[in-house]
Amino acid sequence: MDKQLSKKEEQQLLNALQAAKESRRKMESKEDEKRWADIEAPIGLAGGLSRLNKQELSAIRSNHHITGVSSLKKQELIGVLERSIPERLYSYISKLDDARLAVIKQVAERGGVAVSTLDNRQVEYFTSWGILFSGTVNGKRSLVMPEEILHSFRELSPKAYRDSVQRNTTWIKLTQGMLYYYGTLTEDELLALIARYTGEEPDRAEFISVIEHSIEYDWQVKLDEIGYSNIRVWDSGKVKQEHEARASIPFYPFTKEQLLLAGEPDFVDRNPGFQAMSDYIRREYGIDRQEADDLVEECIYAVRIGDSPGNVIQFLQSNLDMSDLETVRAFMDYTRVLFNSTRQWFLKGFTSIELSAAAATGGESDDAAKAVVYDFATKAKVGRNDRCPCGSGKKFKKCCGA
Repeated sequence: MDKQLSKKEEQQLLNALQAAKESRRKMESKEDEKRWADIEAPIGLAGGLSRLNKQELSAIRSNHHITGVSSLKKQELIGVLERSIPERLYSYISKLDDARLAVIKQVAERGGVAVSTLDNRQVEYFTSWGILFSGTVNGKRSLVMPEEILHSFRELSPKAYRDSVQRNTTWIKLTQGMLYYYGTLTEDELLALIARYTGEEPDRAEFISVIEHSIEYDWQVKLDEIGYSNIRVWDSGKVKQEHEARASIPFYPFTKEQLLLAGEPDFVDRNPGFQAMSDYIRREYGIDRQEADDLVEECIYAVRIGDSPGNVIQFLQSNLDMSDLETVRAFMDYTRVLFNSTRQWFLKGFTSIELSAAAATGGESDDAAKAVVYDFATKAKVGRNDRCPCGSGKKFKKCCGA
């Protein structure tokens, strides 16, 4: 039996958590101070590298696959990197997408110095390759490109890397779009889908290198022993288990354009259920669109990870005042529609309405019946001859299930 904590133990735990939080805050503050320390511009590559510690220099060496120098002292390693990085610039550029290339172009076009608009993770990505260094120039947080890198980049012909960058951009956006809707894909599944949507089977090693390169910069995808997942997937094993339970159902056949759009940063699928709930929250609570959308987006992710309607209602109650039964019932209705219209990770990108309708009409195997269409009035799965949960009064098979 679990032991209940005493008041003293609870306070000790809270104090420990607060101390850990404060320690983390101080560490982040120290890192930020170092990241944006004054930097001279223009700067040589050796000067930029000398701002880093041995561990950071070793990471740059590893990223560029420079071997046989791990035992060198810091200054000796800087000398090796100073010679090697410009020589490897084309190889590096050929792994980029449009977004990262645009950052490099912007800094280069401004003579090697540009005010930073990147977040810390993105800044650290460029530094970890020895391409751009961060610091404060004339009181502004800036990105500085070493003169050797600037010279080498200007020497490169855009024609030399244009096709690779365009291909990489397509690969990355398609991957992010697929994982937005499917949640998790194994490496083989992802490669097969990329081949289907591009019409060309990618080189496995090259594709993996491009995707892993992008993960370092833009935290939308993560990699584990199962495969590749959307960053919001908490349990990739559970997602694949649900996929395998529906082995006879294909992944939803999105168009290439739909996946490319879903692969854009901060994309949100504002389906009818999403829009209806957001509009209701804005109207009833007088909050702005972004705040309402953020609340509904969290509900969307709860649906995608297989959470229950009751838990979604509890989340909404913790953020919004539901002081009367009428308001609770309204949110139950909006939540029902949200569940039934959201493309779910467990359902391979289908909505529960689509799969239940297919099962009812014989369009899919019995696996399709594992999709649950919610009716808050009965809290039961909706059968094809039941009244449609949308409230139309029609049978499900002649309304939303048609």
